[in-house]
Amino acid sequence: MKLAGSILLSSAIVFTVWGVALLQPTPARAITAPAPPTTSAQSKPIANNVAVVSPEKTNRHTVKQFDELVIEGNTATLATSQVEQLWRELSNNKRLNQKLLRNPTTIYVYYRDFSANYDSATVTVGYATTDLSHTKAATTIASAKYGNLLKKKKYTPSQLSKAWQEIDYRRNLEHVIEIHYLSENSEVLATEVLVNYKEQ
Repeated sequence: MKLAGSILLSSAIVFTVWGVALLQPTPARAITAPAPPTTSAQSKPIANNVAVVSPEKTNRHTVKQFDELVIEGNTATLATSQVEQLWRELSNNKRLNQKLLRNPTTIYVYYRDFSANYDSATVTVGYATTDLSHTKAATTIASAKYGNLLKKKKYTPSQLSKAWQEIDYRRNLEHVIEIHYLSENSEVLATEVLVNYKEQ
């Protein structure tokens, strides 16, 4: 099975990308109380779907509506340079991998709760719960509008690095979602990166 190799390759790419992104200067940010979470009465879980709702563009990125999605995997608050550790843990998580109903078609990496200088975040690397026989400690990615930092296709590590440099760190970065699309042999066929900023 090539899943472990694919995961390690993807984690190496993520490690490189975050290393380059952290080299960007970041402005000072005022400490503010977090806004209360919002809930949508009409949100419904949809696995592996990210729907385009309009062709409007902001800062050269297409705006997309990401529908609520529940994932389960490995979660930790850690330095963004250490995300590779979560990929390894996912690969070695026998309890979770035994719950897979079939070879997964996607792996999600969900970043949120960034530190003031963006050098750490809470990160979950995992599968959509619809790919699992049952769930235990699930994480919900709320429905929101995202800028499409990278459209779905195959990228080289240098292309990924360049895209992450386009994140506007002067704005209040709220969430980043990486979606890695896999073949039947668990090889990464394509990657998509979405970015969400907190409304001012």
